[in-house]
Amino acid sequence: MPSKKDSEQEALSAELDFHKTEFSTLREEILQLIEAERQCLNLSLVAIGGGLGLFSYITDQKLFFVLLLFPFIFHVLLWEMLHSIKSVSRISNYLVNRLVPRVNDILNTLGRKEPFPQTLGWEAYISSKSLLTRGEVISSALTPTRHWIPVLAVGGLVIAYLLIIRSEGYTPSISEFLLVVVNLVLLIWAAIQNIVVVRDVMHK
Repeated sequence: MPSKKDSEQEALSAELDFHKTEFSTLREEILQLIEAERQCLNLSLVAIGGGLGLFSYITDQKLFFVLLLFPFIFHVLLWEMLHSIKSVSRISNYLVNRLVPRVNDILNTLGRKEPFPQTLGWEAYISSKSLLTRGEVISSALTPTRHWIPVLAVGGLVIAYLLIIRSEGYTPSISEFLLVVVNLVLLIWAAIQNIVVVRDVMHK
């Protein structure tokens, strides 16, 4: 009959195997989220190219309201990009603060001579290197990055619409006016969310 110590060691070994699988799964999920974010960026660039290609047709046909519908594509893409980066941040935070310390505790209990955090120390090392001063965080949040591409695209479309209707002497309908307001509200929200997400990621 196994002793209590042997049973505890067996349970810890089983938990360690589980955490190994968990770590691999989470790292794979991080890679998938990064790839998804990259795809959203590519779609944003494709949408910008498509918008530029249709611009002359829109102005010739006086379909100015299309310029107010197009931004919703970028709002969705930005939302997905921010969702991806927030998810990566949460997973990384979990790895550094929960999984890595627990794995090292188990190894120390099982008799490892080297102290924490030798195993999976890369996660802790990267996390410690990401700490920035308040000024650096603000600068990073305001510096143009790939997450600002959808925001700038929306702003450019709204500005283009306003300039065109002014030059054409076109009076917007109530629905177009409401679309302008909605786009401006979403644009401000998107810019704020972009800053908040970058700030939160930099703090972790």
